[in-house]
Amino acid sequence: MYLDALLPHATLVRESEARGYRQAAYTLAPESGLQGSFEHTVLDGFEINYSHLEVSKRTTVQLNADKSCVEMHFSLSGRFVARNEVFRKPVEVAALQHSLFYVPEKLSTNFEYQTGEHPLTKVDILLDNSFFESISHEESAVHASLLQQLAGKEIVPDITGLLHVTPQMLSVLTDMITSRRTGYYGKMLMEARVLELFMLQTEAMQEQFPAKACGYLLESAGDIEKLYFIKELIDKEPELDHSLKKLSRQAGLNIFKLKNGFKSVFGDTVFGYIHHLRMEKARKLLLEGEQVSTVAYLLGYKTPNNFSTAFRKRFGISPGKFKQ
Repeated sequence: MYLDALLPHATLVRESEARGYRQAAYTLAPESGLQGSFEHTVLDGFEINYSHLEVSKRTTVQLNADKSCVEMHFSLSGRFVARNEVFRKPVEVAALQHSLFYVPEKLSTNFEYQTGEHPLTKVDILLDNSFFESISHEESAVHASLLQQLAGKEIVPDITGLLHVTPQMLSVLTDMITSRRTGYYGKMLMEARVLELFMLQTEAMQEQFPAKACGYLLESAGDIEKLYFIKELIDKEPELDHSLKKLSRQAGLNIFKLKNGFKSVFGDTVFGYIHHLRMEKARKLLLEGEQVSTVAYLLGYKTPNNFSTAFRKRFGISPGKFKQ
């Protein structure tokens, strides 16, 4: 979608093509208000746009999304302002910032490029929906949010934003920008670097927005009912070998919602809650005179030693001494 807006002012200077890989480099005419170069690389599943522009006057470029996608944005130098109907207010992007977000089909965005001491240098990676789905994981809050939007469901709380480009990201981006590999080897390098950047962005955003990541879980009454159903299963038989996979299947709730939703609603992790119930039941049984080995067996521990270790960590005393 970026190519169409710039091509009328561009001159092709280099082109390379191989199976599943196509790269073209252009220069821009000064009369456009943007002087410099940009590269457009297309691979199976995604495309990469690298721009290095001198802004001689304030220039606005309208970019239209011909299809929906997930965008990985990296601003390396310069600044610009983006406006569209999705943003609540104009977004000002400065040097060394990155973001990961969903772009709806037919979204029209105005980019206002401003003059400054430094050129405008940025990398935009557009992931096809099917490619994003193939590399995403529903247990990642960042991915789950984007998958919800891809599915056309109601917009969930925004967990994306502008974060600082890390030294590791900058190293990967520099490798991509300066590489002179073409054809098959160029394709391999770009595929590897895009996946690495995707991993680094996911990690950074997961750390930055942990609380917002599972907030949308509470919007679904059906999901909350399923979480209470899971809690009832655990309450009835905490000694059973409960696994996330088994509980998820029993309630019809995916593992991401189970893990994050359970803690959000009940204030503890699934296994933390199970451990709490087991220890309280163990304390009660010991006070009633049950033997340590019997309590360990009744609560599902493989050996009395495993039970004794867990009990001591919880109460600061061994179960044998607790009985005395």
